[in-house]
Amino acid sequence: MATTINVHDLERVKDDLADLSREMPHVAVRAINKALTGVKTDMKKLVREEYNYKAATLDKRMTATKATRANLTGVIVSKGGAVHLTDIAETRQTKAGVSVDVRKSTGRQLIPRAFIATGRNSGKKIVFRRKVEGGRMVGRYPIEARYTAHPEVIYNAPHNWARIQVAAADRLDTNIQREIAAEFRRIDGKW
Repeated sequence: MATTINVHDLERVKDDLADLSREMPHVAVRAINKALTGVKTDMKKLVREEYNYKAATLDKRMTATKATRANLTGVIVSKGGAVHLTDIAETRQTKAGVSVDVRKSTGRQLIPRAFIATGRNSGKKIVFRRKVEGGRMVGRYPIEARYTAHPEVIYNAPHNWARIQVAAADRLDTNIQREIAAEFRRIDGKW
């Protein structure tokens, strides 16, 4: 069976390929930006597998620089100061002190002479501990990073970093395929 090729069909294919080449930066930008959102979710999920950080706390520490047509690069940066124990889920005041469950494998621990109060400068609820001098409790100081690992340290552990990179590559591959398929549907008029 012989197949014939029409000149009009060749012109249409040529126009469609030219249109696709013009739209590829848009396709790449959409795929990268969707992948960034997913990678942020993957990073939060990774930390929360072992630690009881609140998701909102992790989200506040992350900023995403999205891709543009001029710069086809997306970046997620996570940074922040010491982590307050009140940013750990289910931190609560008890009569003996403050009960906190930082790491899922260690279970709940009690910090004696600790209490939850509003910070003077930040207005945020913070866990404080009383100082003991000469058998008397005087003054207060905040309890922070001594009891918790910074999320950035957890992300940058070699085994976790490898998982984040694999998840990011998988998300980008999936999103680029989806966006290319959507672009072909748009070109065909099936949008």
